[in-house]
Amino acid sequence: MSIAQQVSNGKSKVLIATASGLLTILLWSSLAVMTTSLPNIPRFQLLWFGFGEAFIIGSIILAITGRLREMAQPFAPWFTAFCGIFFFHLFYFVGLNFAPPAKVTLLSYLWPTMLVVCIAFLSTKQFHIAYILGAIMGLIGTIFLMPADHGAALTSGNLIGYLLGILCAIVWTIYSLVNRRYASVPTGMMIGVCGGISLVAMGIHFAFEPTILPQNFKEILTILCLGCGPMGIAFLAWDYATKNANLSLMGSLSYLAPLLSTLWLVLAGKAPATMGLLIAVLLIVGGAVVATYPLQKKRNS
Repeated sequence: MSIAQQVSNGKSKVLIATASGLLTILLWSSLAVMTTSLPNIPRFQLLWFGFGEAFIIGSIILAITGRLREMAQPFAPWFTAFCGIFFFHLFYFVGLNFAPPAKVTLLSYLWPTMLVVCIAFLSTKQFHIAYILGAIMGLIGTIFLMPADHGAALTSGNLIGYLLGILCAIVWTIYSLVNRRYASVPTGMMIGVCGGISLVAMGIHFAFEPTILPQNFKEILTILCLGCGPMGIAFLAWDYATKNANLSLMGSLSYLAPLLSTLWLVLAGKAPATMGLLIAVLLIVGGAVVATYPLQKKRNS
């Protein structure tokens, strides 16, 4: 293969990985509105159903294509993916029980700014004021989310929900960075990870939650969509994106997710379209744009 062909193949791979990242962002933006549409289904039961469905469908596809062995991989990448995905959902779902879903979701989406800033510091030793400005803008944006709606007092329950939202962001930033180390591990491994998460969630569910089956076709359809989308294809696509795409670009583009997520919640009547919410979104998104400025300047120079 000629050098030109290798370069062309490399560019195509990056393009596909970027498209995979955008697909993930679109699917993730629907997570909040889907989970809040199932208020009666216990959270760990939802994790059990969603990731179990992803495992069953994914296993069938791998079997048909003769790739079942891809699920058996070394402990380190397997454990990294399991911890990143499981603890993100653990903190996120529990957080939804303590604070308004739009606020928990936006706090969890501080991870793109964290990711961009971490990559900037890891990729170059030169400090740029834009990194800290981007982080401060994101932090100020979250402050607009802190007061309870309609002048209600800020409760300890809300604070727990906000903290869990921030922990979501920290967990996903670490996972996205570490996962880059396992670029040679096939994405089919993620199907096995989904199965592992489903088993753990099932155990926790039976230990601490009552079992409540879906009551109508709408709830059944929503669970099926969760398993195929935000809890299925999304993680395979993100695994491929973090291993092959430009992570700085992915971090910046990922702020499309809270914009879409908030829009879905407002349209579904599950979050008020307040001015504070709008300002928070603009500041958090603006923080990501500012944080990527040095990297964009470097690419253009």
